[in-house]
Amino acid sequence: MLSAACVWITLVLGCSGGAWGRKADSSSALGGIFRTRCAARCLSLHSTRIPAITASHFQSNGSLGWCQGHKQCAKCLEPCKESWELKDGSCRELCEHTFPKRHGECVTSCEFLRSVMVVKQGECPAPERAAGFAAACVEGCEEDGECSSHKKCCPNGCGHTCQSPRNLFRGAPLKPRKELLFEELPTGVLEVRWSSKFNVSAEPVLNVLQRRWNYGIHPSEDGATEWQVVAQTSEERVWLSDVRPGRWYQFRVAAVNVHGTRGYTTPSRHFRSSKDPAPPPAPSELQVKHLSFGPDRSVSVHVSWAAPADLDVPVHHYKLSWSWSVSGAELSTPPKLKRRKTINGDSTSAELEGLRENRSYTLELQAVSYWGQLPLKSSKTTLRFTTYRSEPQPTVSSSVPQKSQSDVLDVGTPFYQDGQLQVRVYWKKRDPTVSRYRVHWFPEFCSHNGSRIQEKLITQDNYASLPGLQFSCTYKVIIQPAGSKGRVQAESTVFYTPSCASLQGKSPKPILCPGEPATAPPKVLARAENLSAAFNVHKGNVTGLFSWVVAVPQSPQQVTGYQVTWAEVTAESRKNNLANSLISQSQILPPERNILVVSGLQLASLYRLEVGVLTSGGQGPTTSRTFQTPGHARPVLQYRPKVKKHQLRSVMEQH
Repeated sequence: MLSAACVWITLVLGCSGGAWGRKADSSSALGGIFRTRCAARCLSLHSTRIPAITASHFQSNGSLGWCQGHKQCAKCLEPCKESWELKDGSCRELCEHTFPKRHGECVTSCEFLRSVMVVKQGECPAPERAAGFAAACVEGCEEDGECSSHKKCCPNGCGHTCQSPRNLFRGAPLKPRKELLFEELPTGVLEVRWSSKFNVSAEPVLNVLQRRWNYGIHPSEDGATEWQVVAQTSEERVWLSDVRPGRWYQFRVAAVNVHGTRGYTTPSRHFRSSKDPAPPPAPSELQVKHLSFGPDRSVSVHVSWAAPADLDVPVHHYKLSWSWSVSGAELSTPPKLKRRKTINGDSTSAELEGLRENRSYTLELQAVSYWGQLPLKSSKTTLRFTTYRSEPQPTVSSSVPQKSQSDVLDVGTPFYQDGQLQVRVYWKKRDPTVSRYRVHWFPEFCSHNGSRIQEKLITQDNYASLPGLQFSCTYKVIIQPAGSKGRVQAESTVFYTPSCASLQGKSPKPILCPGEPATAPPKVLARAENLSAAFNVHKGNVTGLFSWVVAVPQSPQQVTGYQVTWAEVTAESRKNNLANSLISQSQILPPERNILVVSGLQLASLYRLEVGVLTSGGQGPTTSRTFQTPGHARPVLQYRPKVKKHQLRSVMEQH
């Protein structure tokens, strides 16, 4: 039974586990209905043509599998599959490509699918029955798709308007019962069951199952994906093998026949697998994008990678660490001096600064997710690279001999100042008789369609600031003595400018990137509320569980974490009312962790908790509250935290 049920699901829909970032839309939901009506038509057609196939057989699990294995029914079924693309052109041309001979079944099925995608269920009322706006003598629509909900584009005697149809559900089967049952098998397969109401329809009925899901330790309809069709079946159960731990799933089902449907059931209760989520896979495609050389032999390296795919829980952040060695020497980085950097989980690139020329580096990258308070770490991806300058490039001008990479010319790190991107170049004075230098610079390549104008200046110093640079470009700069006679050799080098986004993340002042409107950032209104605490005393040691909820008024920014500070209020600080007398610690928590466990607290002591909500638009106002730990060894629940009992117990066990 299980293998037979999976045949049609696999052939028609595949086992996609992808997610969409958009909310559910009507076109996605209706697309599965249209193709199911198409498939139901094929079953209805062949149930009357072939006497050996009884009605009871068509209502069993084998009907779709039988149709797929039958030569003529399979041709009818082909356009109904999700893999069939309704491209421009006639159905005959599309079917001839798949079935060069005897493609009549395919053509009629394709034309039926196109018709149900354009013409909605129901019948237009008589023109003389139109009233109100529906009776206006206007051409308010041309086809049903221009009308909202179930309304159709109907004539009213002097025009066309959107009107409610007659006999909307004539011949359509009743909705299944809304209660869906879930059973997680030991193999990890999820069985979803439902029951249908009594249907008097003699036509074969197919069921369409959809689901949506969200990450996190709590179910959320607001943060869920759009509805996705996962199965078409003539049975009242489906086995799903792609259910992932760490996700909250909702399901709904619709009964469909050749005449249409009465719609989907209300969304089911949320289901989450009992299995623990797996750590994220290791990031892939780790590579060096470009190197920027500074005047003091410093090097900045821009690296990028591909984010892990098919995750149980999303990546919270990436950990990068790098060490160096000198080729041909025994000199390398002491373990304690290994450089480290943490990057937000939404990023797939990073800028490594403070590296040195002519060294070999080993870079390690690791993805980290959180399940509650438990970190899930991927295996490390390793990259080895060197910081040697590139080989000389061809000369730019045939009349002036030049070197592409010079030992007397160097370029600093680009910086943003006075509303523009700038960089400084330096060179050595080799000829004491030269008093002025001509500086030319221009972009050789940009990742966007920027200008290619060559700029120039003349200076008496051995350095120059190059203003007005474009982001994400490869520049060439040429230095040549001015006013000298004869063919004097010029010096040239190449440097790279960073992307605007990379500078925005590091600059304390706002940077306006090209194409962005010059508007002030919105004020962050998200704040923590209902700060609460529970304490557990064991052998004189106090463990505190603090929790809070987030209040996001009006237009909310996406919450990215929490800045939490807890502090013991000492007797001296209470006496003198000095804020700087606090013994405090601070921590940044991921967005799904609105609880904090602190161990090693003192008995009968005052502690202050401060929580600030971090969002994509910045940090919101800080909320604080003072709590007193118990003075005896009995567990005390001063303020009831907003967490479930099993969550409280599991957190306590971890500490």
